Amino acid sequence: MLYRAEAIASALAFPGRLSYDVRMNWKKVAVIVWVGATSVVCAQQPTVPDVADFNFVSAGNYQVLAQDSMDTAWQVNRFMNEMLKQYARYFSNWSLQAGARVVVFSNLDDFRAYSTAVVGRLLPHGGLAGYCHLKTDEGGNTFYELVTYVHDNLWPVLAHEGFHQFLGYELGQEVPVWLNEGMAQYFETSYVASGRLHTGIISKPKLRAAQYLIYTHQAPSLRELLQMDRTTFYGNAQVAYPMSWALVYYLMNRDGTTFRNSSFRRYLQDLKFSGDDIASFQRRFGRDSAQWQADFERYILQLNPQDE
Repeated sequence: MLYRAEAIASALAFPGRLSYDVRMNWKKVAVIVWVGATSVVCAQQPTVPDVADFNFVSAGNYQVLAQDSMDTAWQVNRFMNEMLKQYARYFSNWSLQAGARVVVFSNLDDFRAYSTAVVGRLLPHGGLAGYCHLKTDEGGNTFYELVTYVHDNLWPVLAHEGFHQFLGYELGQEVPVWLNEGMAQYFETSYVASGRLHTGIISKPKLRAAQYLIYTHQAPSLRELLQMDRTTFYGNAQVAYPMSWALVYYLMNRDGTTFRNSSFRRYLQDLKFSGDDIASFQRRFGRDSAQWQADFERYILQLNPQDE
């Protein structure tokens, strides 16, 4: 999930202790991370827009319904098909369902109205800017739907939530949460320059957060991060988000080889056939947790930030 920027600032009301029993001194944290505000969406019941009336574009692997214009529908469709090429680089025989659905509202109020009516409790945060959920239509067809609205961070949200959608089709719902959120963050900094899509750009806020947590010994160990369930991960989002991004960035770049020959790509392939993601991780990266913990921390602490 991604949240609007104005909601992020209020996220510095950090808890004093994490569930994995590392005491935190959050007053020293001066970084912004992707977590939600504590405000709850509450308002009178507005009219829910009918997405069947939206501008509709179906091309490539995506169906896009845009509330404001056909131009938005086409732009989003082209962007998602380009992002799909990036997602698929790390997977063999990827299985995104043809006509993957993306709904783009023209404003926040309609986005919230639709989401509250269709998804219900999925909108606990006023700052939520987009999400991907499993939906069943009237015909009994089940599919992953990406929902967002037109705002300043539309493209990062599409890149982030689009990966959740892709991974849902690729590996199902039982995906390690650190991997799902870490890779989504990796792709959210994607941008187009000179007609080419660039991905994996280092985010200053995420890197600084991860470096601070490592430097002050407040980060969970990699073993703890790998074992986090959804409740623990999202309950400790201030730590889990930047550290999952850092781990994914490290794994994607540590080999110094092309993605096709990387250990990380082979690990992702393992997940399609193995129910034990921890065992797969150890098989691809070694069983000496102290060694790869030290290597990971050294790599992240020496990493230089880039402008997004």
